[in-house]
Amino acid sequence: MPAFTATALYVGYLWGLSLFVVLSLLDDKVRRVLRGLAAELAYLAVVDTSILPPRSLLRFRLSRVVTPEVVSYLAMRIGGDELDVLTNSMLGIRLGGVPRCDLLMEVLPELHKLCLVLRSRGGEPLYRVLPEVVVPLAISASAAGFEEGDVLLTSYRAAATRRNTDVAAAMRYFRKWYLVAKF
Repeated sequence: MPAFTATALYVGYLWGLSLFVVLSLLDDKVRRVLRGLAAELAYLAVVDTSILPPRSLLRFRLSRVVTPEVVSYLAMRIGGDELDVLTNSMLGIRLGGVPRCDLLMEVLPELHKLCLVLRSRGGEPLYRVLPEVVVPLAISASAAGFEEGDVLLTSYRAAATRRNTDVAAAMRYFRKWYLVAKF
């Protein structure tokens, strides 16, 4: 086998392995963000308060919690069939940016809305843009195949309405994940 072919195969193998590691890490990050936000919203609903704990995710800047790579990863998982979306999402993942928002309108309108909010209001604390972020994030995550998106939506509804049925539904999810101990 010629040396350049073996080198090319080795480089291709390393690139594929690094891509797998990056995608695996992003998958974990998306799940952590969704679970963390859902847990904090469920906490606010259970305690029946609107006072945020000092180290709450809701106090951080939006772009620090929902990073551009997360939006790119969701876009890749949802719109991976379309070549433009896949290419832009992969570039967004590798370069740390959001894909072109206009491409996401055809894939999923909620993901498009999340992209626009992240671009325009990314420096604000998450609690200020919560209604504009949580619903599109939860729907996009559910469309990407994350069960945590449904939990986030249920926890947000429980925190917003404070109805016993919504709080009970959120707690059923957390009992299933054994996260009640974090409260």
